[in-house]
Amino acid sequence: MRELDLKPAYQNMKRPVSVPGGISMLFMVLGVFAMLASLWLIGLGGMAAKLVLLGFWGLMIVPHLMQARLNGGDWAAVFILCGLIGVVAIGAGGLDAKLRLIGNLLILPLGLICGGVIGRDCLRVMIPALVIYLPLASVFQLTHDGWRLNHPFLFLGLFGLCCVAGLAGRVFGVIGLISAVAVMLSQTRIAVFALLMVVVGRINLSRAWTWLLGLPIIIVAGFFVVNWLPRILMTHGSGRLAFWQMFWADWQAGSDSQKWLGFGAGSVETVLQNLPSAAAFGALHNDHFRILFETGLIGAVLWILVWGMLIWRLRGARLAVCILGSVAVTMVTDNTLSYGHYLLCCGMAAGIAMHEVTHGE
Repeated sequence: MRELDLKPAYQNMKRPVSVPGGISMLFMVLGVFAMLASLWLIGLGGMAAKLVLLGFWGLMIVPHLMQARLNGGDWAAVFILCGLIGVVAIGAGGLDAKLRLIGNLLILPLGLICGGVIGRDCLRVMIPALVIYLPLASVFQLTHDGWRLNHPFLFLGLFGLCCVAGLAGRVFGVIGLISAVAVMLSQTRIAVFALLMVVVGRINLSRAWTWLLGLPIIIVAGFFVVNWLPRILMTHGSGRLAFWQMFWADWQAGSDSQKWLGFGAGSVETVLQNLPSAAAFGALHNDHFRILFETGLIGAVLWILVWGMLIWRLRGARLAVCILGSVAVTMVTDNTLSYGHYLLCCGMAAGIAMHEVTHGE
């Protein structure tokens, strides 16, 4: 398959001030500040934070896209994604809800492109920003299941970035280990499962040392989970299934137009807001089902095709496939589409992993 011929636009530019790796100091400083600003803007509802993400990284890849040569598979993925966005645009729902959903749909592909064309330089922006933000914003919260560390998906995104840092320095290994422990301490089961999927993509399963060291580590980790993190193994009901069944019944009872084109962007939140019993639930906690409900069968088919094209495009890099697979898994029981920074980090990590396999780095 013909690969992208993407050369960094700044490759031949003269930069009097730079840091190791070729990235300009100005780019790194501005990027870190922009990402920190976007992280702190999450508390305002997330839309402003996503605008910063899309705006900054969108501008960063414009020079690269102007020199890009796309192959057939790339164009197919672009057309399918545009089709899904078109279904959202022509469907029911308010303009704000449509723009919010479209923005959410663009973040993961944007991260993939950034990782593929900018490469490891993305790490010099995202990792410092997360390393500064997370220690300041992370706290243990008391829930009915006990104490849990917040920001599991931000830690998971940081872990994914550290996994593709490779031999750039041992410090990334330490940061990655701390991030993995933080994900465990969050006791968010789907995040822990996604973490394990990324780990499987990172390690070499054909080496004897993997099994000789891996089995004892798994046993110790299992003992730690059973004794100190019981929520990960709990099987109590969260209420998700009841709401999924309710939305499934509503979708089946909808008109033909609603079944094909959905109930419109933002319709899930509208339904939940009218249910007093859903106040504590907050959202549907299933992005795949949400796409079906809000964009109908046409949108759901395009959604599946987008994921299929992305995984097919990255099939040569096991780590990249595992990272994307972990994102898709988290969407089964969570609102991952709303987690812009997590999606961006995973997209970048998968793009970098594929880039390095493609170019033999």
